[in-house]
This record gives sequence, structure tokens and C-alpha cells, in this order.
Amino acid sequence: MRLIVKLLIFTLAISSFQSCVSKKKYDELLAAKEATDQALAETQARVKTLEEEKMALQKEFDATKAELNGKISSLEGSMKSMESQMSQVKEKLSMTEAELAALKSQIDGIFNAYSSSGLKLEDRDGRLYVVTDESIQYSSGSVRLSKAERGALEKLAMTLKDNPKLQLMVVGHADTQKMKEGAAYRDNWDLSVARANEVVRYLIKKGASPEQLTIAGRGDTQPVGDNKTAEGRKENRRSVVQPNPDLGGLMKKN
Repeated sequence: MRLIVKLLIFTLAISSFQSCVSKKKYDELLAAKEATDQALAETQARVKTLEEEKMALQKEFDATKAELNGKISSLEGSMKSMESQMSQVKEKLSMTEAELAALKSQIDGIFNAYSSSGLKLEDRDGRLYVVTDESIQYSSGSVRLSKAERGALEKLAMTLKDNPKLQLMVVGHADTQKMKEGAAYRDNWDLSVARANEVVRYLIKKGASPEQLTIAGRGDTQPVGDNKTAEGRKENRRSVVQPNPDLGGLMKKN
């Protein structure tokens, strides 16, 4: 009997021990599961946050891309507009150069026929000048035109008459010699203007329109020769026909 009781007590002890071990293991597994669930929840939250950040960055990228595309389109439009304007300017310059070349050829032909008159055509810094050389330079204090010069100017008057858009300015010059007492002109300024005036009046007399001509006098301020020598002073007594500077060229555009 005692043996049976002892066996029962031993069996109950063993069963109690096994029960205790199973609960502890369960608690550990439960704790591990809770930790795993928490880690999963945190991971899912992090993934959601990353997806939201990704979407925000994508929206920002799309907005920036659209803005840049707009600016690129605007720049391309501006470049096309500039290219068009440059093309128009080049075309206009080409037309102007062609017109000037034709006009130069016409005037050059006129004055080549009158080369003995002392008038000639020169290209200085892209501008055409009809100049007189030493063979018809004015005498000191004089405004008189020679016969040969008048003949050449008659041809120039015809060119002006045939080309009503042609605008020229006649500029008179003088040497540094002082006016003598009782001279017809007060000083070299008056003399230079009078020389230009004489040329213009002759052109008008031969058919040129007054609207095509402008008069200017430079006095002795723009010498081409040495005023200390007789030859240099002779070179400085001159009249020059040139484009009207207010129009920027020989041809006046409407």
C-alpha cells in the first residue's frame, strides 16, 4: 500500500514538473511572436512612410520636369525667333550691300569718265566718299569750281535726279591760313561752309532736289595734309561728298 502511495506521489510530481515546463516555453514563444508582430508592424509602417516619400519625390520630380520642359520650350522658341530676326537682318544687310554696290558702280562709272576732273570715288570704313584731288583744289580763300569739276558735278546731279532716295552731304574744308582784312569770309568756318554751299547750289541748278542734299563746314579742323607746307595746305582746301550721317548710309529707307 505504501508503495502504491509513493508511486502516485511520484507520478503527480512528474506531471506537475512537465506542466510547468510547457507553460514557460509557451510564454517564450508568445513573447517571440509579439516581438515579431511588433517588428513587422514597424517595418510595414516604415515601408508605408518610404512609399509616401517616394510618391512625394515623384510628384516633385514630375513638377520640376514639367517646369524645365516649359523653360526649354520657351528657350527654343526664343532661339527660333532670334534666328529668324538674324536671318532678316542678314537679308537686309545683303540687300543694302547689293544696293550700295550697284550705286557705287553707277557713281564710279560716272566719275571714271571724268577722271581728269579730279573727282574720284573712295570707300572709307564702309562708306562711299566722292572726293576731289589736288588737281582741282581750291585756291586760297576761293570757292570757285573748275570747268572739269562742274562737268563731273552735272553727272552727279543727274544721278541724284534719277535716284530720289539718294541722300548726300557736302562738307567743305579749309587750311589754317587766316583771313586777310577785307576778305569775303569772316574765318575758315565761313569759308568751308561757302565751299560746300557752292557745290550744293550747282547740283541743285543742274536738277538735284534740295531735299537730297545737306551742307556742312568743318573749317580747318580735319586736315588731310600738313598745314605747315604749301602742298599740305592745298590738299586741305577741299570739298567732300559723303553719305548723310543722320541716315547712316547712302540709301534712305522709307
